[in-house]
Amino acid sequence: MGRLILMRHGQSMWNSAGLFTGWVDVPLTNKGIDEAIDGGKKIADYDIDEVHVS
Repeated sequence: MGRLILMRHGQSMWNSAGLFTGWVDVPLTNKGIDEAIDGGKKIADYDIDEVHVS
């Protein structure tokens, strides 16, 4: 049986200001960078076949 892993992106500058993004790539905040690194560590040992992002 497969495994589904759901992760949210790290906090961006616009997220922290209550703004929505869409077609604009907004940099991560320092907190968002830490969240992204932590998320990567949490899934590093999984054998992942596919990744889907939005």
